[in-house]
Amino acid sequence: MKAWGPRSVLSSYPGFRWIWAGSTVSMAGTRALGVVYPLLAVLIGGSVVWAGWVVFACTAPTLLYVPAGAIVDRHDPRRVLMWSELLRVAALASLVVALGWWELHLWHLLVVAFCEAALSVFSTLAMTALIPAIVQKRDIGDAMAVQEGSVHVAVLAGRPLGGFLFGFGPVVPLVANLLLIGAFVGTLGKLNHSFTPRPGARLLSEIRTGVREVRGNPFLRVAISLTACTNLIFQALVIVFIATGLAQGTSTLVTGLVLAATGIGGVVGALMAPARSGIAAWMDDKTSGRPVLARLTDMAGLTRQGRSTLVLHTWLWAVALILIVVTDTPFVFAVALALMGMSGGLSNVSIRTVTSRLGPHIVGRAAGVLRLVSLGAAALGPLFGSALIMLFDVHAAVIVLLAMTLMISAVVTGVPALREGLSPGWHDERRPVPVKAGMRARMRSRQGAKV
Repeated sequence: MKAWGPRSVLSSYPGFRWIWAGSTVSMAGTRALGVVYPLLAVLIGGSVVWAGWVVFACTAPTLLYVPAGAIVDRHDPRRVLMWSELLRVAALASLVVALGWWELHLWHLLVVAFCEAALSVFSTLAMTALIPAIVQKRDIGDAMAVQEGSVHVAVLAGRPLGGFLFGFGPVVPLVANLLLIGAFVGTLGKLNHSFTPRPGARLLSEIRTGVREVRGNPFLRVAISLTACTNLIFQALVIVFIATGLAQGTSTLVTGLVLAATGIGGVVGALMAPARSGIAAWMDDKTSGRPVLARLTDMAGLTRQGRSTLVLHTWLWAVALILIVVTDTPFVFAVALALMGMSGGLSNVSIRTVTSRLGPHIVGRAAGVLRLVSLGAAALGPLFGSALIMLFDVHAAVIVLLAMTLMISAVVTGVPALREGLSPGWHDERRPVPVKAGMRARMRSRQGAKV
């Protein structure tokens, strides 16, 4: 009996197993820093305003994703990953030294927050490029499922860990991060990997090549727009939920637990991804002989030629938002966010898998373009959510988000040019595919042989 996909890829590739374990603990430390930096800023500056500046310093390097992708594609991803992590160690160590022996100034914290976040951009893209270099093409999907699950686990564990360790003293979470990153660098040393350097062209030319690669790929071209829209909607929904909690007097503990449901759903979705073909086959069998049900599941992206994780993603989000519109209790919000997280985890695995199969010398640039657009949309989401609350009441804001989601779902489901990018077999049911003359001849000869 064949082993479950993620378990199989971890057992078959020792190198991947090492870097997966190391990157998971390193990502948890990085997520913890997202809490530690603002707390340090308030402690040093005595004002929440400085926390906002530190958060800005951490998010500004998002703009570096595209040029960083071009640089990663030129070099050995293992070396890029190792150097970026070592430089992160140096940056964090400077904070530890300042806290322990000198005095930590706000300008120092801002510089370190920016540099450390910029280096994390290189680490993220190098990790994306490294996986297809050490895992065979047929197993990339399973490897990406494992990695996507790690991202959600790191988010769930890292943020509470940062706050918890900060309670023992501001230097404690920084030292813990140094140890975690050091462990990751140690795992990279166990990786036997060869890479052929690629001669680099001008940086702007390489960036344009990455953009053209994404635009020229039917799946990624639709996926990048779709993920940007859903990220915008999700971040707006988070703001709406916080506003609902304040209006209803929901405790901060409950608010945190509800928001954590997204990460739990993301882990479930990532681990479900390797089984999606088997699930689709099971549903094919159950809907055979029921044309109406079969057509509905096909259109929703569940079965047959219509199978598409991203189309299913949009309809699951519509269901989640309908639940919130009907009743906006914290429990229902948690269920809805878990459903959205699960569908997001499934979609991320699909997008990561397609991106990683583009080729070893283009993965970084393509991943950089995708992440820049998706994270940029996520950054605008809170502003959009705040605007909705200002214009409407909380319930009406959710209805607006639901209407947007339903419109997106209808467009990606019904517009052939978009649907065929997400479901390559979709055109088989819409119109006949032209058959070349040679193929026709072979078909006629086979029919004659059968007769």
